[in-house]
Amino acid sequence: MINHNVDNIFNRSGLGALSDLNTPEYQSIFAQLEKEQEAFLDKETEFRSAEYKWPHDPLHQWSRAWEYPYIYYHLSSNLGVLPQYSRPVIADVGSGVTFFPFSLAKLGHQVVCTDIDPICEKDLSRAIKSVLHSPGRVEIRLLDNTKLPFEDCECDAVYCISVLEHIPDFENTVTEMARILKPGGLCLITCDINLMSADDRQLTFQQYMRLMAVIDASFVRGYPDRTIHPVDVLTTINSPYPLGRHLGVVKTGYQLLKQKILKPLMGRNPGMVNNAQPYLGVLGLILEKSK
Repeated sequence: MINHNVDNIFNRSGLGALSDLNTPEYQSIFAQLEKEQEAFLDKETEFRSAEYKWPHDPLHQWSRAWEYPYIYYHLSSNLGVLPQYSRPVIADVGSGVTFFPFSLAKLGHQVVCTDIDPICEKDLSRAIKSVLHSPGRVEIRLLDNTKLPFEDCECDAVYCISVLEHIPDFENTVTEMARILKPGGLCLITCDINLMSADDRQLTFQQYMRLMAVIDASFVRGYPDRTIHPVDVLTTINSPYPLGRHLGVVKTGYQLLKQKILKPLMGRNPGMVNNAQPYLGVLGLILEKSK
């Protein structure tokens, strides 16, 4: 269950805000995670394959700089109130090979990483032998395209960081996340949201509505959505670690409100802006499995 007794900027669902990055709560967690990643990368030569194709420094990327502190806060603050407190089992869906599960294990979690890539399985198996993660535990399970490698109701919590938007059948993945969670278990999801670019590889408005439908079938919202002023939305452009160079016209304020909120409410197609680089925001969801 979710601890509602603490007032914190991360106690919400909805879009990530640029102003979050200026708060003491965020900066404290981010500084800690920077140290954790640095220690992880110091051991990199002992486990990293040349074939590994994903970023080695994910913390300093436009959305991860917000997502990792967001997820870390909720797993650390809710540790004491999760079902069966003794070493909670936490599933990482689509983990890659990063410092993050090792940081969570230091809180006393048993973190089970899952990935479809055999390279990730090999590198994580090596990292587990090299990187400090006590008093908890880290393990890796290779997954297939349809079923998460867990028994029903095996996990106390599950998190998925910017993976669902890359899965065509993300409804099945969300259903699987619900299956492996205990009743009342914690589900943390972040996704890149397509704001106005022509890039259809991220979550569009129509896909967002599909995601909310499958979520509402198995979960209850841990926190209500909080409205973010359009100019405060964290994006690929205004992040401290921007994603390339945005070559189109940056639309803010009223234009963003009109494009992504007013038009859909009126039943009109929100449309896209033809930009050479994707213009994205990041969505965070804090959920509990229905009991």
